[in-house]
Amino acid sequence: MSENAFFRGRSGEAAQRETVAELAARIALIEGRAVHRLEIPPNRLSAAAAPSMPAGVVPERDVGSAAIRQRRASFGVAAADEALAGGFPGSGLTEIHVDETRGSGSGAGFALALAVLFGASPGRPAIWIGGAHGFAEGGMPYGPGLAAYGLDPAGLVLVRTPRLEQAVWAGEEAARSPAPALTILEVRGNPRLLGLEGTRRLHLRAGRAGRPLLLLRQSGRPEATAAPLRLRIAPAPAAAVPDFVPGFVPGPVLDQARGRGEPAPKLIGHPVFAVTVEKARDGRSQHFLLQWNPHDRRFQALAQPPARHLAPAAVDGSDPARPSGSVLALRRAS
Repeated sequence: MSENAFFRGRSGEAAQRETVAELAARIALIEGRAVHRLEIPPNRLSAAAAPSMPAGVVPERDVGSAAIRQRRASFGVAAADEALAGGFPGSGLTEIHVDETRGSGSGAGFALALAVLFGASPGRPAIWIGGAHGFAEGGMPYGPGLAAYGLDPAGLVLVRTPRLEQAVWAGEEAARSPAPALTILEVRGNPRLLGLEGTRRLHLRAGRAGRPLLLLRQSGRPEATAAPLRLRIAPAPAAAVPDFVPGFVPGPVLDQARGRGEPAPKLIGHPVFAVTVEKARDGRSQHFLLQWNPHDRRFQALAQPPARHLAPAAVDGSDPARPSGSVLALRRAS
């Protein structure tokens, strides 16, 4: 896994110029053109520079702004495609929310599966941008884990910044480029920089470039933004692997389980995402389950959704997650 525009705690104009030049050079290298051409407005790019559509992404009629070319990537699951009017938007901004920072793995897993769906590869990678604080809380992608998940680690460019303002700037620059297969901008909560005006700039730039952009929010709450689609992602129980016991469980382990009168051990299946459509153009709120198959590198429908086993309620009531924010350690005055 490569890491691009890695801020090492330096400050000042020199460090910022160096970072800008490094990111610009990397994008130019991916696009196969000179660095100075990055200044050409997206609406003046020639037809030859227009991005190609990966397999499974089909063009659609224009929806909303005429400057944004809408296309959809099919999930391969009828319920999901129907809920999203044909599939996941292939250009413009989409918001992905997770309820709590501790559950950000579900949002990250869904975003990485979308990167595979949109054909992320070393030649046309996905770009994941985030602040150092957000990565420290939610964790960073792990190379061997990416490979096991179905994504070539060389197909992901990581951009980590010390401040949110730098992450938003990097997201805007990446959004205007047709080079990435998918751009992910990860933030915590609902910063003012990514309100209605900030998300409008992201949406227009990604739409004109003809590429999808994800705003991945840790513990985000619904608010007015320019994103036409907002999804809330949560983990769902995985299905057990069928016919696992006869071929894979060692005989002694199986005999011990039977001797204790316990059921045969089972292997947990592929990850399952519970997807809730909170905002869409048609105004409908829908819910569906998607299973990600890393071996076949595709989404699947669950033949029979497993029953959810809930933990018993706490004696003194539930313990809701605290809202996202800063906690300061202060000494006593006396």
